[in-house]
Amino acid sequence: MSLFGWKLVRQHWIAVAIAVSGTLVCAGMAWLQWSVLRMQQELRVTEAIHNRWDAFRIEIKRAEDLQDTVVAYFETSERVEREEFEAFAAMLPSVKFQAISFAARVPAADRAEFERRMRADGWPVARIWERDAGERPQPAAARDAYFPVTYMYPPAGNLAALGFDLASEPRRKRALLAAIEAGKTVRTEPIRLVQSPEHWAFLVLKPVYARPPHATSGDTGEPKLLGILSAVYQYRSFLDAVVERAAIGGQHIALFDTTQPSFPVYVHHSRAAPQERPDLERPLTAVASAAGAHTVTVTAMQHELSAVFIPAGVDGAWWRRIDATILITLVIGLLVTAALVWNHIRLHRLAGRLSAAMGEVRLKKEEAEKADVAKSRFLAAASHDLRQPMHALSLFTGSLRDEVGGQGRARILLDRIQSSVDSLVQMFDALLDISRLDAGAIDKEVRDFPVQTLLTRLDTLMSPLAIDRGLRFSVVASSAWVRSDPALLERILQNLASNAIKYTSEGGVVIGCRRHAHALSIEVWDSGPGIAREHRAEIFREYVQLDKPKYDRSKGLGLGLAIVERMAGLLGHPIRLRSVPGRGSVFAVEVPYGDPARERVVPAEIQHAFDPFAGVRVAVIDDEPEVVDATTRLLERWGCVVVGAGSEAEMLELLGRETKAPDLLICDHRLRNGEDGLSAIRNVRVAAGKDMPAVLISGDAAPELAETARARGIEMLQKPVAPARLRQVMLRMVSSPSGANEADDAA
Repeated sequence: MSLFGWKLVRQHWIAVAIAVSGTLVCAGMAWLQWSVLRMQQELRVTEAIHNRWDAFRIEIKRAEDLQDTVVAYFETSERVEREEFEAFAAMLPSVKFQAISFAARVPAADRAEFERRMRADGWPVARIWERDAGERPQPAAARDAYFPVTYMYPPAGNLAALGFDLASEPRRKRALLAAIEAGKTVRTEPIRLVQSPEHWAFLVLKPVYARPPHATSGDTGEPKLLGILSAVYQYRSFLDAVVERAAIGGQHIALFDTTQPSFPVYVHHSRAAPQERPDLERPLTAVASAAGAHTVTVTAMQHELSAVFIPAGVDGAWWRRIDATILITLVIGLLVTAALVWNHIRLHRLAGRLSAAMGEVRLKKEEAEKADVAKSRFLAAASHDLRQPMHALSLFTGSLRDEVGGQGRARILLDRIQSSVDSLVQMFDALLDISRLDAGAIDKEVRDFPVQTLLTRLDTLMSPLAIDRGLRFSVVASSAWVRSDPALLERILQNLASNAIKYTSEGGVVIGCRRHAHALSIEVWDSGPGIAREHRAEIFREYVQLDKPKYDRSKGLGLGLAIVERMAGLLGHPIRLRSVPGRGSVFAVEVPYGDPARERVVPAEIQHAFDPFAGVRVAVIDDEPEVVDATTRLLERWGCVVVGAGSEAEMLELLGRETKAPDLLICDHRLRNGEDGLSAIRNVRVAAGKDMPAVLISGDAAPELAETARARGIEMLQKPVAPARLRQVMLRMVSSPSGANEADDAA
């Protein structure tokens, strides 16, 4: 088959699949329509049953009122004759019961006399009788009292019940005793009538007592029970009116009385002819489980009636409605299918173009990810090598400043060199900080401290910078305590103050605090050029400097505010900005209040009257001879006794010649031949026989290295290390026996 033929077959297969799907949808819609119609029919029938039960309840209430009238008539005399009963009952309004009857109470001793009167009155059955297990009449068994049906109205169709003892049948007897005990109306369970056993019915019984006409309220004697007045109701007369002896919406209805769950009674079927009715003498569960049958239950007038809907075949009108629905649905389905086929072709072409575009996007994304990984690898690999000469340069500059002292031109030259070194250090620190923040490698150490300690340090650090630019600089004192990470918060405020000084050409910079309900707002005010509203979000992005035409290296790389935003996000401190172009800006950091009682902060540096490093023995390991030389010179200027080596083996050899172990160890992380500073520190400690304080100097930004150093009680410093920072760490280690363990926590 040609290529064109294969394409055509595939297109036809897709069309067939869409057509089949459309047909299934149409069939589902038709089935749903049929289900909705059937549900609507069932709801109408259920509602009709509820309504008819309500009407039937009203009829029974009327019958009960009539019973009360008859009872009141009987209670005025000791005996009521049949002619009087029939004449009185004939005058009552018509109600929907089959008959009303009176069953006299006949004690066992009076049975013979009662049957004699029955024969004298010409009754069809002149005896008190009951039914045996085969439903055949027989003389009533001996019992204390009998309740034979004495009178019946209307007599037509009901005379066969005369003489039947209500106490002989369990269901009638239970209701009879309940009515006598309660003295009020009681309904029986479903029963078979004596006069028409093919129909189910129920009786409404009410006791009749003899009350003499001259009885007074003071009489305490028990009234004499004359008998039971009963109204006879057939289910058929009521239920036929409900279902109207016809199939409803293509279904027949079988009705069961489930008032007694243990004995559900079939009472009616909507088919008129008995020979057309299914076998409904089976249990209710068997009927309800027939194919297509389902049951609904209604409760009214102390009756629970279950209606089982049974499919009755195809009804013409019903089929026409379904047929029309299917035709309409198929037409709509064909139109939808055609539209789907056309859209499929268009979508197939569009998907091809989209797939190609997505491939290009995916390729670009992979290239960007590779570039990002390469950048991270470069920073991780090159930071050590780049920081190494800067570290040495910083140490050499610090050592020269100490040697030159206050000599004129040499001092000026060294100051300029130091300024250049500081600028380089700041740039590298900014790059490293932004990289570590993006990698999540910076941990916060939150505690309570007085904000004045930060304000004092800011005043000391920032005042010279402002004076050099001819600006006024002031810090407003505050007694508030805050809860934050002191080092990170100080870095945030330093960046904000440094930016304010760099971009302000005249006027000044003010740092102060403003108290709010739940936080302290530390604010940096400047009289600089201000920031337009459209640029306020832009300035927090990396490498953004709004005054690009006036760019100079003294203003850094444009990472200051990006670092501020990330550090503030890490601490959970909101940054607020207010600015008026041409008048200045206000950057505010909102910091939660601290509790002075929770922690007392000891100043980080204490001025000693004596040299703290006099005679302190320091071992220095670095694979760069220049770094070893610069570090040695700096430490010796501080009064230390220094032992320098280029490797671990060389240091162990030198220490073997010494009689006294070092007090402090300073070691670079990356050494020659794959050696690392952590292993070198461990081995030197073992050789010295003591766990001496140690400083690990590294250009790597990996957080795993910092965690490992902390676990071993080693202080880790990032290159390049300023002499002041190194002196501060050494002072803490030398002044505290446990300094090695505390050093990392304070960093």
